[in-house]
Amino acid sequence: MTFLIAVATGVLVVVLAHFMVGWALSNGLYRNALAVQPRHKELAVRVREVTDSEIVLEAPVPRQDIGHPGRLGLRWDDGHGVLGEVLSVDGMRVTRQFSPESGARTQGSRLRSAKSTTLGSLPPVCEGDLEGCAPVEIDPYVYPNDPIDVGLGFEEVVYDSPLGPTTAWLVPGETRGRWAVLCHGWTAEKRELIRMLPSFHGRGYSTLVIDYRNDPGAPMDATGRYRFGLSEWGDLEAAVAFTGGRSVDHLVVGGCSTGAAVVMAFLERSELASAVDGVVLDAPNVILAEAVRHGTRERRVTPLMIEFGLWMADLRWKIDWEATNYVQRADQILRVPTLVFHGTSDQVIPISVSRQLEARASEVVELVETPAAGHVMSWNADPERYEGYLTRFLDRL
Repeated sequence: MTFLIAVATGVLVVVLAHFMVGWALSNGLYRNALAVQPRHKELAVRVREVTDSEIVLEAPVPRQDIGHPGRLGLRWDDGHGVLGEVLSVDGMRVTRQFSPESGARTQGSRLRSAKSTTLGSLPPVCEGDLEGCAPVEIDPYVYPNDPIDVGLGFEEVVYDSPLGPTTAWLVPGETRGRWAVLCHGWTAEKRELIRMLPSFHGRGYSTLVIDYRNDPGAPMDATGRYRFGLSEWGDLEAAVAFTGGRSVDHLVVGGCSTGAAVVMAFLERSELASAVDGVVLDAPNVILAEAVRHGTRERRVTPLMIEFGLWMADLRWKIDWEATNYVQRADQILRVPTLVFHGTSDQVIPISVSRQLEARASEVVELVETPAAGHVMSWNADPERYEGYLTRFLDRL
């Protein structure tokens, strides 16, 4: 009898532990992924030395972006610059190529024209403890403002989403009837897509880079939460309809990270999906549960606790893990040529997601893996390689 009581007590303790951890994980998922709220950037990087050609950066803890290969932006209170190749690493200090930038702009009433770039101010140097110095921000988007940063004129337009007027950038192209509509990722900005714009423009595409529900200044989803494509696809549909009045002959849709989930949901649910000729995805967040599992990999919890947390989160917040697993239906969703970029060192969405996507829809998906690249940073690691794949893909279309 005593033995049975002990076993029952042990089982109860295990169940309660899983319930408590699952409840805590579901709360964390709501706060950190579902709830729409201002996102605070981690500004832990400081400048130790800087010239107009080199910079020494330091952070108190290891971070991927400080030594990420290739090209990144650097922002501080009154300036912006570009980080180049890593020259050396000494403990927590990284020396990189550096170029400060600034530029004056010429603006029209609606169509904004390109800028000229000149040498800018230098960021503040930290000479004491890191905590007491002004921080700088490493910016993977590289370009600080808008399409003018890559020499492309654009127009700020408004399209009618199902929830109301929503803004977008319209970068006009030279070939009539050739369009691309692009979606940024979760809590990201339209700036995220600037890196793609020269490739589309060079092939004659007019490009619409959209905001959508829950973006700052955009209408709020009725749930007050991010839905990872399940409601946002309607905004992409409205943006595609906006281009439809302009005699679309060829249409490409694309998205970064969670923007890829918006694209997949649109292709699965919209009557306008049949107009799409090609798809471009970058670090696609198309198995939401896998992204959550990946994000909890360093916590001291068991796989069973994580699954219990996923179940509890779905019960409380109606996430629908099945519906947000677009990969399991990818062979039905993706019917046109699809180009997928993904970094092998992505710490947000594991490369395994895109490998599964390619395996599921192998007849149409071309996966380009970028060694050592982080999340939505394949372009940063090797811009020429990225643009080469993208322009060749567009040429084949």
